[in-house]
Amino acid sequence: MAGYKPLTPNFRQDINDGFDKQITELKECKPNALVSVQIEALSMYKRLINGLPDGYPMPLADRK
Repeated sequence: MAGYKPLTPNFRQDINDGFDKQITELKECKPNALVSVQIEALSMYKRLINGLPDGYPMPLADRK
């Protein structure tokens, strides 16, 4: 069942760590347009998450 979780500093850090891990993996690839676009998108999502206030209700999807 999908739900919401408040954005706490620890949760924000977990999200940012996930973005950083994906960016690091992509930087190991040979540079091309697809890699660059994915890195830029992840960086944009990271900026968005960092701009949200503490307590913001983050929607969560079930992982099956």
